[in-house]
Amino acid sequence: MKHLRVIIEGEGYLSLAAIAECYACEVEWVREVYEYGLLGRGRVVGEEILLSTCVMDRVADVVRLSVYHGVSLGALDLLLEPEREWDEV
Repeated sequence: MKHLRVIIEGEGYLSLAAIAECYACEVEWVREVYEYGLLGRGRVVGEEILLSTCVMDRVADVVRLSVYHGVSLGALDLLLEPEREWDEV
């Protein structure tokens, strides 16, 4: 898995592997959270899914609540309000 950081139209993007490395969690878990819709829309470059660096605070919230406090992704979907700033990227 590649650890990518890319600039697209002046905005930074990170691969799911790079995000997983930042938060010391499994890439598969980050992919699951992304596919659940908790991290907004990504961009696909080659075979990599890239997420805007704007979602890093959101990832931190999800890691804290899910990994450390055991809140399910379904519950997080209800608890965390949509972040329009990163969802419109």
